[in-house]
Amino acid sequence: MAHRRLEALLATGGVTLCGVLAGRPERARALAERFGGAPVFEDVDDMTAARPDAVLVEVPHDVQDAIALAVVGAGAHVLIGGPLATTASAGRALAAAARSRGVVVEAGFEARYKRVWETAKELIAAETLGRLVAADAVALWAADPASWYYDEDASAGMPLTHMTYCFVNPLRWLLGEPDGVMAVANSVVHAGGRFVREETCAALLRFSPGLPVSLVAGYVKSAEHDSWRVTLRGTAATLELLPSETGPGSLRVLRGEAAEARVFAPGEDGFAAQARAFVEAVGGAGACRNTPRDALGDLTVVEAIRRSAREGAFVPISAAPR
Repeated sequence: MAHRRLEALLATGGVTLCGVLAGRPERARALAERFGGAPVFEDVDDMTAARPDAVLVEVPHDVQDAIALAVVGAGAHVLIGGPLATTASAGRALAAAARSRGVVVEAGFEARYKRVWETAKELIAAETLGRLVAADAVALWAADPASWYYDEDASAGMPLTHMTYCFVNPLRWLLGEPDGVMAVANSVVHAGGRFVREETCAALLRFSPGLPVSLVAGYVKSAEHDSWRVTLRGTAATLELLPSETGPGSLRVLRGEAAEARVFAPGEDGFAAQARAFVEAVGGAGACRNTPRDALGDLTVVEAIRRSAREGAFVPISAAPR
């Protein structure tokens, strides 16, 4: 993901890679060499001392909070390749630091920049679906059990690492803020020890006014069919989205027996659009779609999902301050 986002940033024409820092120096050197031989930093202090304008942070979540806060404290803008922070409290601290330093912070949910999600938002706003009555989503990904994604401490859990990205963040963009959740979870394939406590989780979120949205997400995927999709059901039409993990995605509008399909071109890339928005925001010529104030909502929702799954109870969700 660091390579993918860096390519998008460099493609804007407004970015020069001035250094790389990684937990393993050999990986930093490999990335630096691939993109023109930039210097490799020894640690975060070494990096911030070089006074970069902006920093892309693509790291395991157990070190993300400290790095992002140090970057913002040094006065650099930051694009975080995932959720804003590991907890709502850490997110609030980062948001406060960003306001104090006057820097741009963008959480790395590129879904809001993909044409498939933008088109869904436009169709809902135009009332093409009529009044929404229900929605359901599935996001199953065969995560590597040896990776940090599967490590509870390194990732801060599957709901934070995966459910926010797929699809809490874009659903909040489409539907607004949920006010409550009931969730259940299990661990079937890899359980105990360092593994994530919620390997697969199902959450029933209540959006206003009483809109039920079910979301099943997890790291167990036995087949490709129906493993990555969103369905929005309205009184006039149903919208099926196949967002794709890294591609442009597609959608269908269903009315009775009729179906209207829309397929998006590979060039309509969410990573590229987000990179452009970030660079423009840094230059004062635009705005990002995953600001700290908004991205705090993802953390609030995921903490409620996790609490509900562990306590077996309905959990109200208080909207994050905007």
